[in-house]
Amino acid sequence: MDESPQAPDIPPTVHIRSLLPSLTPKLAVVAEEILADPAEVVRISVSDLAQRTGTSMSTIVRLCQELGLRGFQDLKLRLVAEETATGFDGPVDTDDRESVLSKVLSSTVDAISHTQHTLDTASFNQVAELVFNARTIIFVGAGASAAVAFDAAFRFRTLGHRAEFHFDSHMQLTAARFLRPGDIVVAISHSGSTRETLTALEAASSGGAHTVAVTTFARSPLAELADHVLLAGGTESEFRIAAVSSRLAHLAVVDALFVAVARLRPERARAAQELWSDMIAEHRLSPPWATRREPAD
Repeated sequence: MDESPQAPDIPPTVHIRSLLPSLTPKLAVVAEEILADPAEVVRISVSDLAQRTGTSMSTIVRLCQELGLRGFQDLKLRLVAEETATGFDGPVDTDDRESVLSKVLSSTVDAISHTQHTLDTASFNQVAELVFNARTIIFVGAGASAAVAFDAAFRFRTLGHRAEFHFDSHMQLTAARFLRPGDIVVAISHSGSTRETLTALEAASSGGAHTVAVTTFARSPLAELADHVLLAGGTESEFRIAAVSSRLAHLAVVDALFVAVARLRPERARAAQELWSDMIAEHRLSPPWATRREPAD
């Protein structure tokens, strides 16, 4: 499995969120306090934070070390840098309808921007090569991630690859279990802990197929299980319906993977796209602007 990125330019709140599910209860309490109001954390001392969270200064130092930082002061400096670069948006106010659209769109932009920091380029390029050379590509996902997996399978089919997705979890498991060396499964999950998705990845791995995880959390069960991890996602609003912003970040990663694979052999991709376009042309209605009308006498 690829190591999770530890680059110093990862925004600290993004890094904390990616590690949150794997933290011990005490570390998680401190992490959640930081995420709740990072701007306030910048203004207080380590002893103040320990008192607010009911933990100790050593616990806070351990969390900083988990983030690859030298200590609490280093964390504060990075929080200041993040706030200067992006600002810290608060949760969507249920009474302020005018702000909902703005904050949700901002959250989506942030998630995609954060993905540039968390996504390891070497891993991405390696996955693109594996997908390009795979005999069969299976995409798996449940819930909101199923829509991303379905879109991925469709897009790679238009490149002429044998790509599959099944909405039924039993079909996903069956398809994954019959994969062999030279095949690949790409599992998509925001939480990285969906049982059906994990089971499908395990089944593919048992047959010798390459396994890839597209997820938001670096130490999730899915990330721990996969051979390669594409870490994508960011902040969520308090209404985490379908993990909206992370789902769109995952779509962006799939789009980037699609383009990267197409560029490995552009002439083949161009021919496949033209064939697909010709096949569906007869099913499209001519748009009004494409119909020329002769002027009336």
